[in-house]
Amino acid sequence: MTANPFYARLGVRTFINARGTITTMGGSVMPPQVVQAMAEASRNYVALEELLDKAGARIAQLTGAPAAHICSGAAAGMMLAGAACLTGSKEEAIRRLPQVGDQPREFIISLVDSHYYIHQGFELCGGKLVKVGTDRQVKVEDYAAALGPRTAAVVFFLGSQPHEQLTELVPVAKKAGVPVIVDAAAQLPPRSYLRDLPALGVDLAVFSGGKGLFGPQSTGLILGQPELVRACALNSSPHSAIGRGMKVGKEEIAGLLTAVELFMSQDEEAVIRNWEARCRTIGQVAEQVPGLLAEYQPPFANKFPPASPLVVLHFSPAAPRTVRQVLAALAEGEPAIEASGSDQAIYFGPQTLQEGEAEIIADRLRRFLTA
Repeated sequence: MTANPFYARLGVRTFINARGTITTMGGSVMPPQVVQAMAEASRNYVALEELLDKAGARIAQLTGAPAAHICSGAAAGMMLAGAACLTGSKEEAIRRLPQVGDQPREFIISLVDSHYYIHQGFELCGGKLVKVGTDRQVKVEDYAAALGPRTAAVVFFLGSQPHEQLTELVPVAKKAGVPVIVDAAAQLPPRSYLRDLPALGVDLAVFSGGKGLFGPQSTGLILGQPELVRACALNSSPHSAIGRGMKVGKEEIAGLLTAVELFMSQDEEAVIRNWEARCRTIGQVAEQVPGLLAEYQPPFANKFPPASPLVVLHFSPAAPRTVRQVLAALAEGEPAIEASGSDQAIYFGPQTLQEGEAEIIADRLRRFLTA
């Protein structure tokens, strides 16, 4: 692993990321083609609105979604989705936010997802939250009971809530004439979600650009019905609207479009097989260390991200080291390695590993545990 001169100059330590596409850990690492597209876009002036419109049209064509808009991250996309449901494309209503007058402004939102900044985003744009369910579960009946004449939209957290529940919720909301907003930030792959969520009847589906798409971390993607996607764009930068501060530059637009092009053209099954191979490379260490057991969790067995497999190393009392000792050794070594752990297990996710890093992790584990 070659040292990065930029981070070294600042005294910022880099690490091998075996945890996942976590915002506070830098999201993902962009492919060279994405970086190249961003560099190329930086060399000229363009009309930003035209670039956003044409990049969105290209993404809609690639994914099969009715319409698309690039925003400055999934959290920003959720706030813009809320604003769109409050204003439509009406210029006066867009200018007035967060004041909404006497129009419907309630967003029915579940408590099962812990990212409360999403809740705050709906309030920032002028919405009022109607919270349903608990932090453990929510039922379609809870949404149905909360629907009323003041409802502006219902909000669904895909992953924290199962896809099967979404298929039940959409007809209920449609019957009431209420839009459905889906937070699917960390739900790629499978790439079928890019097409299937709008096809299901979801009005606005929001994805992170810097997670499973491996695009710029400061980007997000809104897919859905043309009239509401257009309203998202009008509420966003470069327009003088509530989302003006959520700016996405020409470089990031070029980067995300390129990332989507790569994502749609890749062999998804081959990518997942490669992730499984990385898990096996790490898990084989358990065969050489007493007291360790490797558990392989297959693709689509976890919520975040759904397509990624996982390898879990379980430590029995007979293991030569404790989980805490191993995690510390991984984090303090060179290169540093970040993994998740519990009292008796360490979890390694392959999605964010670069070529050769699974081998580095396995070698580090082997040497430390057999020393």
